[in-house]
Amino acid sequence: MDLSSGVAGHAIVPAQTGRPVDATKVDTVSRRLLALCLLYVLGAALAWPSAYADVAQMYLSELAVRGSFSFLVMIILAAVILSPDAPVGFMVRLFRSNGLRAALVVVIFILSLAAFTTWKVNIPDIVPFYCDRALADIGEFLHGQAPWRIAHAFDSDTLAMLVAVAYAKIWFVEWFGLLFFAALGANQLVHLRYLTALALVTMVVGTLLAALFSSVGPIFYDEFLGGTRFAELVEVLKQRPGNQHVLLYSDYLLDSYRADLPALGTGISAMPSMHVAIATLNAFYLARLNRWLGVAGWAFAIFILFGSVYTGWHYEVDGYIAMLVVAVIWHRTAGIEAKLGAAGSMPALHPSPEALAGASPAG
Repeated sequence: MDLSSGVAGHAIVPAQTGRPVDATKVDTVSRRLLALCLLYVLGAALAWPSAYADVAQMYLSELAVRGSFSFLVMIILAAVILSPDAPVGFMVRLFRSNGLRAALVVVIFILSLAAFTTWKVNIPDIVPFYCDRALADIGEFLHGQAPWRIAHAFDSDTLAMLVAVAYAKIWFVEWFGLLFFAALGANQLVHLRYLTALALVTMVVGTLLAALFSSVGPIFYDEFLGGTRFAELVEVLKQRPGNQHVLLYSDYLLDSYRADLPALGTGISAMPSMHVAIATLNAFYLARLNRWLGVAGWAFAIFILFGSVYTGWHYEVDGYIAMLVVAVIWHRTAGIEAKLGAAGSMPALHPSPEALAGASPAG
């Protein structure tokens, strides 16, 4: 299976196999997903109205330009892969058939992201940080030593730079890119499954479990608990230029926490790791779209797990639990696309102009 056929088989265009997409089920799943996200947003907005309004305004203004640019990049990429002979016509028909739905998905995502930050910033007020000592002890018991020492055993400037690029840049590109890709195909159940799983991961991993296991992570351990348990880790990070992003961002998070002022990307929470959770979910999704994309997705998820320990943002248990919970969520959402074929198979789709012309309008 080549890349274009694999992606096309699960992507943006309607099936031409005599077996139409279950439009009723698409609408039902869409409405339930919208209601779930709005409840999550409403909870944050009612609990902390001023904070949520400020964060939502920040995200909407900040992501309006960046999000639009990323969205355009994804559309162009999809057009080149799925319709190399007529990419412009493909994009025009795509906007007509699914543009409004995709735009709604992106707006709801941004509002939910603001809710996620609002919840995260206020976790210490709900459940004070208490879990770090136990998480650090469990990690040392499982690995025979502090896991960060294993991660830095073969340290180098190159490794530090690779972690920085993957953890602080590529991870965001993959996260937003796949969200936009799924938004473009949100009239098909396979993509609605991913969007539903993404919402559940955000709420369960990023909010519920983060509150239940309230913790700050190794990078902040000594600051909040006292002592010098992770002082050597901080000194090791300072030795590599590639780790400056960790030191700078940790100062940014700590300053925001002390000032009690929510800002973009703020909130201190270690367990479970949202970086690992999102990368793991994306690996499941990519594997559903294409075998080789899945291989790349899983390799990236494992490297993000490594990076989460290397940088000191997380205990390795944070990543293990995140992967386990995401696996359960992905498995539990399988029923969303159950009617698309036996044994989890997907019908082959062909992105012809005729197919796109027959696409149902967004709604």
